[in-house]
Amino acid sequence: MDLTRRDLFKGAGALGAGLALPAAAAACAAPPLPKGLAGPFRHGVASGDPDTGSVVLWTRVDGLVGDGSTAVSWEMSTTPDMATVVRTGTTATGADRDGTVRVVATGLQPGTSYFYRFSTTEGTSPVGRARTAPEGPASNLRLGVASCSNYAFGNFYLYRYLAERSDLDAVIHLGDYIYEYATAGAGETYGEFRQLDPPNECRSLSDYRRRYGHYRLDPDLQELHRQHTMIHIWDDHEFADDPFVGGASNHQPEDGPWEGRKAAALQAYTEWMPSRIDGDKIYRTVDFGDLARLVLVDRQRKFLFPGNDDGDAYLDAPQFEWLEDQLRTADTSWSLLGQASVFGSRTRDMVRGGWGAESRERVHTAVDASPSRSDLVVLGGDIHRAVAADLPRVPGVYDKSTGAGSAGVELETGSITSSGGDESIESDQEHWNLGSYRTYLVLDITHERVQADFWGFPDTAKLLQWRGPHEWLTGWTTQKGANHLVSVPRAVTQGSRPLPAAP
Repeated sequence: MDLTRRDLFKGAGALGAGLALPAAAAACAAPPLPKGLAGPFRHGVASGDPDTGSVVLWTRVDGLVGDGSTAVSWEMSTTPDMATVVRTGTTATGADRDGTVRVVATGLQPGTSYFYRFSTTEGTSPVGRARTAPEGPASNLRLGVASCSNYAFGNFYLYRYLAERSDLDAVIHLGDYIYEYATAGAGETYGEFRQLDPPNECRSLSDYRRRYGHYRLDPDLQELHRQHTMIHIWDDHEFADDPFVGGASNHQPEDGPWEGRKAAALQAYTEWMPSRIDGDKIYRTVDFGDLARLVLVDRQRKFLFPGNDDGDAYLDAPQFEWLEDQLRTADTSWSLLGQASVFGSRTRDMVRGGWGAESRERVHTAVDASPSRSDLVVLGGDIHRAVAADLPRVPGVYDKSTGAGSAGVELETGSITSSGGDESIESDQEHWNLGSYRTYLVLDITHERVQADFWGFPDTAKLLQWRGPHEWLTGWTTQKGANHLVSVPRAVTQGSRPLPAAP
């Protein structure tokens, strides 16, 4: 969401220029770099898309020459010191996939932390942590949620804070993981604080590969991937800003054929992200035992890969039918709808905006039919503001004080670096929003309730040359059957759910 991106950056830059740093703070060292920045595994390791018996493992072998290829071994252990190896394998990579390695490690136990590493004849990677999804009865689940990480707009310090939370089962990223814009002085830019590689706007396969590689050399993002299994859904900037059928608002004739650019972006994404992707289909479901079903949808699909459309419906016809089926069959306490936008109405009439009234009603109807009467929790990104809101179903019936008339709740995670602004709260259904802070979200889920804790720091803190503190901003909880958010006085603590971290 960048309709005023230049104005937003100018505002952030002015704030940053006027920020006086204490002498002692300015002298602090930058965060230490994670292991693995030297040698063949400069881009670190990553894991993603868990199920009860498998997980995706990823790395990249640097330094391949020409069309060369190399064998890569991998191993998994139940202990951080890699002393108890339970799975091993060998694969190969080469220039045809930019040296990236993506394997699905199978035969794993549900709800279990594993540690993994890769090796070649040239060296060994750092050790990463991966975690499988629980199966059957599950009592607790804890998820991080992030969105909108624009490298040029500031440091990824919030990624490091997420990485340091060893209590998370996974991190959900709701899109705009990369931005395709040029660096300062090299074309249309969106943020000028950090320089980009390539310096030009991403158009070709080489451009998109280099941009992912540039991001993955960032020590904070690299550590996030090393410590946590990521579940990612793309939005628009993984391709180009605001696509439409046959093009995008950030694609001009001089950028070349749109179909070629789109194919290049898709190939680079497939190579660099630890995701299970079926051709061009990224929408999918992750089940966490009987506790929660996470359903991730692709809002850009009807523009990027047009096919059978549903007219004014928010999603294309096949995907919407699939979504309804996933929600109808969810035999879990909670249905988490992960999507890269705003779902509910923010207007006083409780009708306009979001997905649109008819599309929202299709979702609510499907949730109503689930065998366990799942409660709906919608997760969103894109707007660069953190938001907590109820989801009224029928205008005129909703009661803000009790939640009567609400059919679910919505939580927008804000952004890691992309600048936003606060909005005045004019509608009853929106309890809180904050755009002047950069934020992430932690969900703590039990059968009885979901608690959402928002963490972050002021926008200008992303411009510091050292990592300052962040803070708990607010917390909200919805009880099973209530479909209504109520503020809480304190955050859930990391120590209440100790899990081992990667060494």
